Amino acid sequence: MKRISLFTLGAMLGVGAITAGCSDDSNNTKPTAEEYDDTAQAIGSTTATSNGGSTSGGDMASMSDTVQLALGVTPPGITLAGDGHFETSKLGLAYSYSLTCTTAGNAAPCGPTSDTASADVKWSGNLNTDAVQASVTRDGSWNVSGLQTSQVTFNGDSSFTFDATLKSIFRPGVTTTYNFDTSAHYDTVVIDKGSRAAVSGSATFDVNAKHMVTGSNNNVDASFSVNAELTFNGNGTANLTLDGSQHYTVNLDTGAVVRVTAATTN
Repeated sequence: MKRISLFTLGAMLGVGAITAGCSDDSNNTKPTAEEYDDTAQAIGSTTATSNGGSTSGGDMASMSDTVQLALGVTPPGITLAGDGHFETSKLGLAYSYSLTCTTAGNAAPCGPTSDTASADVKWSGNLNTDAVQASVTRDGSWNVSGLQTSQVTFNGDSSFTFDATLKSIFRPGVTTTYNFDTSAHYDTVVIDKGSRAAVSGSATFDVNAKHMVTGSNNNVDASFSVNAELTFNGNGTANLTLDGSQHYTVNLDTGAVVRVTAATTN
């Protein structure tokens, strides 16, 4: 299978749309209803990860962290690792941030007067939540603007590799092992500084997946690709559409996913 790179992530974030493209793997099959559900669950987990408490990660938390760091505020749990470099750990994942900032169009240390910033953001490690255990690598960059306004805008790209065991939230008792490879593009993702929530914008993903299912009547080994669109609603949720026909709602605080239409495949 040709690896292109997936969530977030990760999701990713109150924003606009996510799309995923096709693979050139001749062994690819059309996703089943169950594979759509699992893909939605994986995207939700890279957009926002939480253990039901204050510890959270994913793209949403990373964007909030980036805004604060660009304005010279170090969020709790994050440490300075060097000039413009910061590190933290959340839910088994190591996060690394590298920022450069401008003030009035000129390069300057990140601080309260920063207008714009460029941020390289990386995650790696073993994500472990109630529904997902995964080895995750995420590498990408954002351009951040509007830091002196109430709403900050993100644009950028990232790639994910996501080797996961999912305890299906749609099919109790079924455990599925996947490899997801995804590339993501973030287009005018807007974060409200007061609430630290994403309120508009879009992201697009090219997703390829391979999986093995256990715990059901039929074990499956298959490859597939999915086109996904994630639309952020500005109310703490996002609408997720896979291949234009499978519809879900993503909770941007927890990453929890709910199907809003009956599962269908052709």
